[in-house]
Amino acid sequence: MVKRKRNWTDEESETLPSAQNASDNKEPAVLDVLPGITRKITACGACRKQKIKCDMSNGPPCTRCRRRDLSCVLNKSLQSLVEEVKNTEILQSDISGIHETLDNICQHLNLPRPKALLSSGEATETDDKVGGNDDLDRDNEDLDGCEISPPDTPSAVQAPIDTYLDIAKLGSPGSSENTPPSTTKHRQHSAPQDLISKGVISISVAETLIERYFARLDPYLYGICSGYQSLQQIRATSPVLLAAICTVSALQDPEGQRTYEACNREFRRLVSRSLFEKHDLEHVRALCISSFWLSDASRILSSDAIRRAADMRLHRSFEHLSVPMDPRLVAGSHAAPQSFHDTAALQDRVRLWYLTFISDQHLSILHNRDPLLRSDKEIALSWETFLAREDTTDCDVRIISQVALLVIMSQVRDLLGSDQGTRVPQSLSNQIIHYSRQLDRWFTKFSSIFKPDPYIGDFPKRGLQLHYHFGKLYLGHQVFKGLNGEMIPPHFLTAAGMAHEAAVAIFEMILHEDLQKSLIGMPHYFHIMIAFAGHFLLEVTQNYHTQLSIAPSQNFELIQKVLELFQDIPAVQQHPICRMTPGLTRKLRECVGILQGDGRHVLQPLSTSIDYTDNPLQIQPPGGFSFPEDSLVNPADDFLLADFGEFTFPGMMSNGMT
Repeated sequence: MVKRKRNWTDEESETLPSAQNASDNKEPAVLDVLPGITRKITACGACRKQKIKCDMSNGPPCTRCRRRDLSCVLNKSLQSLVEEVKNTEILQSDISGIHETLDNICQHLNLPRPKALLSSGEATETDDKVGGNDDLDRDNEDLDGCEISPPDTPSAVQAPIDTYLDIAKLGSPGSSENTPPSTTKHRQHSAPQDLISKGVISISVAETLIERYFARLDPYLYGICSGYQSLQQIRATSPVLLAAICTVSALQDPEGQRTYEACNREFRRLVSRSLFEKHDLEHVRALCISSFWLSDASRILSSDAIRRAADMRLHRSFEHLSVPMDPRLVAGSHAAPQSFHDTAALQDRVRLWYLTFISDQHLSILHNRDPLLRSDKEIALSWETFLAREDTTDCDVRIISQVALLVIMSQVRDLLGSDQGTRVPQSLSNQIIHYSRQLDRWFTKFSSIFKPDPYIGDFPKRGLQLHYHFGKLYLGHQVFKGLNGEMIPPHFLTAAGMAHEAAVAIFEMILHEDLQKSLIGMPHYFHIMIAFAGHFLLEVTQNYHTQLSIAPSQNFELIQKVLELFQDIPAVQQHPICRMTPGLTRKLRECVGILQGDGRHVLQPLSTSIDYTDNPLQIQPPGGFSFPEDSLVNPADDFLLADFGEFTFPGMMSNGMT
């Protein structure tokens, strides 16, 4: 008997919708394209294989499989899944309604809104694909807000990019006409998530961190966040600013190791994701704050802050503060924001620019590299104009003092150069004396007008003294460039002695109780310069104690007392104190061992307190100074880019700090 062949045309006409129906609905639902149900599968696989009746009342296992202890599987075909699709669509609709109601409630109560439903978009096959699409959509949304050019300001003239944007019909970067409606709707219904709403830290921990920052840390940074009064205000303003403050505050807590790591991880994630986004002034403030305390990322954070400050034209705030704005600009299409008419807001912008300048100059000194803000130096040179204002505060005086000092130090760098292998010519010896006198006049001018701070006590004046000695050390250590172990030229002996005296004064100041209270809390620039002073002092004592009439035992005892003090200070392992103490301790052992190996009996007071056996040394023959090239001329170069667990000083090490 010949079997009748099934006609595929007939089969398709029975199960699939017609072409006419498909054209009526361009995007058919899942139920429209699935075949209709002819019969349901009610028998399990084992019973179907035996072709016997399957007694299954409430789902597998059936009676036979249960009795025989068999694996009972109900094989569902594609047709049997149609009812489940119906139930899933109904459930999604119900959840969407609940989510919408919850979103309205959170919006009314000013609470963080719930995350968007993943099921609201197109269905995906796997969870991994859902996560991938979600990340892709979020990345596309971020790219929609990327900067094509710096934002418009009332003082900005027509730029070439503006013509391009007009021709390309792109409009102003970040404007609503560039943003797809779906993106705009999503942004309207999604509030920015911070480290509290994400569960990184609890609100009680955040309140403790914020309180510590305002009471102990913000005064060191001249009260740059004094405009904020509460945690709620910071949360409503900027998640990045909240993360920066919490990270910096946790770094100063001896018991805050886990909190610091969690906050730092979230802060870095926020900063990295916002690289191509446009942000307001508070984002620059967050970057600036973190660059002063987070030594392992300060250069990256500072450079990003400088870029954004330039886009916002913070440097033009000086002009607006001293010269009234043209009213025609206010009436134009690019009207000035309200902050431009607010003197307090303008002063805040000026202070923030000064902080970016200070951070840039600090990192330029630490890394022995040219600063980024070179074109705006004329603004820094006009610091006396800002200081002469009637509404200048004590914090403004401290900011201006730092700017004035860094202007002098930048002139020293420009004159003497940053090439570590080139000796300073004798013709510049008078210039070194000139800059030394400038530092003296700077200290005399500002020490008379500094006042105690209600939060950090007399640290402003103590910090001024430290900066004064840092400046003397930075100026005097230049004469060691290119010596390579040779004797100091006679015309530079005064400068070399000045650098040695400055390093000694720095370590003597640390032993004072007033300054010890600030060792945990002060920005990392202080710690790095202290570490540099210690390393410089050890190298000079080891190699030039005869020529400079130095008593090695006194210097070694002084450094040992400071290191013992550092070891007794509780701090998280990422704190600069914990990172620099082991290296300086090993360097001290090395220098003591070398001088004792040369037959000098000047270290008797330390012979019982320092163990030399745990760090074997290659003792050099008497009279042979193996003074490595550049070992005294570079404060710190590359160690800030990675967390080594302790400070190292590339280019200025013998072998004791590796």
